Amino acid sequence: MRQSARRAYLLIPVLLTALPGCRRQTDRQSEADLPLPVMAEPVKIGDIRGTVSATGVVNTLEGADFVITSPAPARIAELSKQVGDQVKAGEVLVRFEFLSLRAENAARSVASKAAAARLQAARLVQSRVHDLFDKGAAARTEVDQADQEVAEAEAEVEQARSGEGDAQALAQRSIVRAPFDGVVAERLHNPGDTVGNTSNEIVLRIIDPRQVEVSATVPVQDLQRFTVGATARASAGGKGSPELMRVAARPEPERGATTATVTLSFVQPTDLASGTQVGIEIDAEQHSNVLLVPSIAVVKEGDTASVFVAAGNQARKRTVTTGLVDEQRTEVRSGVKAGEIVITQGQSNLKDGAAISVTQ
Repeated sequence: MRQSARRAYLLIPVLLTALPGCRRQTDRQSEADLPLPVMAEPVKIGDIRGTVSATGVVNTLEGADFVITSPAPARIAELSKQVGDQVKAGEVLVRFEFLSLRAENAARSVASKAAAARLQAARLVQSRVHDLFDKGAAARTEVDQADQEVAEAEAEVEQARSGEGDAQALAQRSIVRAPFDGVVAERLHNPGDTVGNTSNEIVLRIIDPRQVEVSATVPVQDLQRFTVGATARASAGGKGSPELMRVAARPEPERGATTATVTLSFVQPTDLASGTQVGIEIDAEQHSNVLLVPSIAVVKEGDTASVFVAAGNQARKRTVTTGLVDEQRTEVRSGVKAGEIVITQGQSNLKDGAAISVTQ
């Protein structure tokens, strides 16, 4: 009896030493069993449309790009339009003052008057010589000389008139008007600048926003996913809202090609200048009455996609086969059923069978 009491007395310190460790292990087990808070949404049935992404560049059609250069060395007397300004057909865009045109006009006027006086005198002499020749008082050589003088004087008058016409035509070209309603796409000079008459010295350029298009590069495998007339959107570096477009042409790809060029037209006039790089989203095929989940619910692991389904108070991992994807939703072809609850937030830390607390 005394020996049994002694053994019990000796076991007490051992049990007291073990109690804190047991408590810590129990606390860790309790923490592990706490449900993780998650958010979830039901699997829905609906319609989804795929998109084809591409990059493109804005181009102007033939005749929709009007470039202003000076027809002769000149000073820019008037130029009020800025890049991006709207212009109306017939509106004055540029007025030039041609260098030395006034002096040239004065010289041409003097030359024209002198030529006219010479012709008048030559005709008087011609008439008198012909009369004398008819009376036998003048030689044939005198007649020929008189006729030659008249012909030369007439040529001089014609040349002077041509010079005056050239000057008048140049003067008329001092004012340049818009040939169509458009938008100023480029301005390279200011009033007061002196410009030459070379084709590369551009003063102003306007485009017709109704006659521009986008050429976009699309992977060959995506060509069959949309048709001519399909709607699309163009975005230029995040500037403003996307502009609505339509597919105007979808050519057959060349043999062995990996990409093809698709042409798109703007539904409304655009302010985008020729050469602008744009991102394109083309509306492609539509799938109707299919299972849809929020795209944030899909977990990607390499080529495998999965979702976590809330089964009561537990998370169950399901491998799924996905289809079309839009901005917010993903089509699921297998792995879940309509009405099942998929976890949309908090799934990154989950394991299959984990305890959860769901907020829908």
